[in-house]
Amino acid sequence: MKTYIRTEIELINPDAEFLSLKEVGKLFSPPISYTTLWKWQKQGKLQLSPYVLGNKKFYKASEVLQELEKHKK
Repeated sequence: MKTYIRTEIELINPDAEFLSLKEVGKLFSPPISYTTLWKWQKQGKLQLSPYVLGNKKFYKASEVLQELEKHKK
């Protein structure tokens, strides 16, 4: 499966330091679900560290973009 990175303009706030699960999923083309993101992390395909605030997970934008660039083909 090929992964294509979409532009950061499609995000709710492109200047944000942290991205929600929904925003991370939108960076893929076609967008991926929360379940797929979780499975890829569990399989070791994506090395992302979640930051938990309350009951919500966020990911550091720089880490996400760096990880996507490694897997871009």
